[in-house]
Amino acid sequence: MEQPLISVLAVFGAERSRNIPLLNALARQTIGGRMELVLVDVAPANAPSLDLPDGIDCRIIRRPGSWDWGAARAAAVRAAGAPLVAFLEDHTVPSDRWAEEVLEQFERSDPDTTAICYAFTNGSPDTWFYRSVFMAEYGALAHPMDEGSPPSATANNIAYRRSALLELGEKLDDLLELDFFLQNHLGDRFKAVSAPRAILAHQTNSRLRDLVTGHFGYARLFASRRIRHEGWSMPKRLLGAVSVPILVPAIRLGRLFGALPGRGLAWDVVFGLPVIALLYLAGAAGESAGLLEGGEHSARDVVWLELEAPRELK
Repeated sequence: MEQPLISVLAVFGAERSRNIPLLNALARQTIGGRMELVLVDVAPANAPSLDLPDGIDCRIIRRPGSWDWGAARAAAVRAAGAPLVAFLEDHTVPSDRWAEEVLEQFERSDPDTTAICYAFTNGSPDTWFYRSVFMAEYGALAHPMDEGSPPSATANNIAYRRSALLELGEKLDDLLELDFFLQNHLGDRFKAVSAPRAILAHQTNSRLRDLVTGHFGYARLFASRRIRHEGWSMPKRLLGAVSVPILVPAIRLGRLFGALPGRGLAWDVVFGLPVIALLYLAGAAGESAGLLEGGEHSARDVVWLELEAPRELK
């Protein structure tokens, strides 16, 4: 078999039924045999086997019961056979041309482009609640989106040149836990371009309690990793803990509104402000708590939110 042009990478947990829409969508990709799928299965050893649809070139890496999100993603990168690697969460559904659009965007972009950002749609029911959560999490990258430099880069759902990741060696495991630190580590070498026709539907958590807990836990882990990767001193941590709850929600709202002009999405944000503000405040509280606590935090809560917490499919 010829070398694939793009490797799609995903981490799967024990909730096998939630993987079916993604796997079926990947089987429909117009790119056909030029794509491979690399799955990292972190489900317990006694979980049912994965039911793969026909027509997918897939390799499975088993890491039973692992909570090491970064190491799981890095294992997929190292096992991939293509020069381009495209990460997808298990609760996303790509459009039929998604992989082809990612590949073509890389081919159209400068050789020093290291990442491609997708355009997102709400993959949960079209209700006020789910629209609001979607805008809080993916509004800046929501479809429609212009080609060029993206308003922001995302985590978990993003494509990279594999060579740029492999150059990081053993650091890759730590840096792929949260893409923010990977992208910061790359510095001037990180150049992202948006692929507005690489459309990905993202499914939202179905319970507000899970969302608030998840945003708090993710930001708490973020603060822990900021101390690790950036060496924040105690005075800086204390200053950050005090200022984050005030500044971060305002900064995030400003960036979200700044990304919206001309895209017909502003009213979704305006009407969704109660939910959006709540999630941003929960995240700010988590980051503040993480800065005060210091120390290392497990990614277990984040992996639970990504792979186990209930989500609603449209």
